[in-house]
Parts: sequence; structure tokens; C-alpha cells
Amino acid sequence: MAKKRKTRKEKIIVQLKRELEKQKLKTAPLGTKTKVSQEVVSQKSQAEISKPKGLKKADNSAFSYDPRLVKKDLTKTLTLALVAISLEVVLYFYLR
Repeated sequence: MAKKRKTRKEKIIVQLKRELEKQKLKTAPLGTKTKVSQEVVSQKSQAEISKPKGLKKADNSAFSYDPRLVKKDLTKTLTLALVAISLEVVLYFYLR
């Protein structure tokens, strides 16, 4: 029996679940047994408010790629293709 493959939606759901678990683990240490002064709690809450704005970049889908890397790969492919084609043309005229 063949192994069932995951669809794109299922992969995204699994990734989001992992991110939620990571966030839960980060928030769990805040509930310590020692007493915390009110000043410290208010400072942490301000830091937590600013964090979601900075995490927008990590909120990308599992299948999105960095445009710079795609551009680099395309230029490399184009360069190698031009070298191969020019080599074929040179050999064609040289052996003719």
C-alpha cells in the first residue's frame, strides 16, 4: 500500500500548528512561581505588543521563496544556457 502524500493545505496547516506550539512554549515560562513586580509585567507586555509587528516576515507560507534567490537562480540558468548554445554554434561553424 502506497504512503498517502500530504497536500499543500495540509502542509501549511501542520506548519501553523508547529508555530502555535512554539508560541505556547514561549509564553509558558512567564507563569513562574515567584512574584513579579507590576513594573516588570508591564514592560514585558509592551515588548510582546511590538513582537508581532516584527514577526510578519516569518508569517510566510511554506511554499514562498525569497525573490533574490529566485532571481539569482534564473540568471545562473540563463548564463549556463547561453554558454551551451554558443558552444554548439561555434562547433557547428568550426566543423562545417
